[in-house]
Amino acid sequence: MDFVETILNLDRRIIYTIVALLVLIPLIKPFSLPIKPTPEVIGIFREIDKLEAGDNILIAADFDPASKPELMPMLEAVLAHCFERGIKPHVLTLWPSGPGLAQQAIERQAEKYDKKSGIDYCFLGFRYGNVAVILGIVSSITDTFTTDYYGTPTRNMQIYQDVDAVRDMDYILDIAAGATVEGWVVYAAEKAGVKMGASCTAVSATAYYPLLQADQITGLSGGMKGSAEYETLLSGKYGVPKGDATKGMDAQSAVHVFIVLSIILANVCYFISLKREDEERRRA
Repeated sequence: MDFVETILNLDRRIIYTIVALLVLIPLIKPFSLPIKPTPEVIGIFREIDKLEAGDNILIAADFDPASKPELMPMLEAVLAHCFERGIKPHVLTLWPSGPGLAQQAIERQAEKYDKKSGIDYCFLGFRYGNVAVILGIVSSITDTFTTDYYGTPTRNMQIYQDVDAVRDMDYILDIAAGATVEGWVVYAAEKAGVKMGASCTAVSATAYYPLLQADQITGLSGGMKGSAEYETLLSGKYGVPKGDATKGMDAQSAVHVFIVLSIILANVCYFISLKREDEERRRA
């Protein structure tokens, strides 16, 4: 059997093994492929980077385990950015499956930067109600979330002595796997007069470009690529180690290259085999 026949009759298990290796190797030892941040992601980074130490940012972690690979790195990177600058993040979620993920991210970054709950940050947790919750914190955060995720009364927290509602925030960021961005834009950012950015899954990103073009959001991060771009910006300016999104992009890029080359090679071999069959028929 020659090369052409070998390729056309290649056992699919060999292909699966190659794909598995191309995913695993970059995750264990990243290639560090160059990532160029786009203006949309820079728009979020720049607004947060302009904030002063002691300023407040509201972060909505509206995603679930299914979208964790795309959005969890963005949450971790933004939290690291805030703690690096001394900015105080107020984290909540409108998704019932979101608290566990948000807790992991904020506790991991808080421990790394030695930040204290109720002083340097607050994890408010989950409240059911979507728009009703957004309208509630526009009026009063401590009335809507009377306790934080850990059961501590919010009114007694140092972080809420000078912060009462969304209007007291200096920026809003919704990290969303679903259609919550519009609610935050209309009922929080526009109503309270606070600038806002959005991070979403790659498949949802195109739906939010009109908001970006209308200046209703300052920036937009789409999927794992957007998260990797934010990690690149953070690493470039503050030396923060790049995270899972950058590793994920290495693995994704390696698999994409393999798939494209496989398609090209398979088609070349297929047309060669057709030519051979045609020549054999002519000889016969």
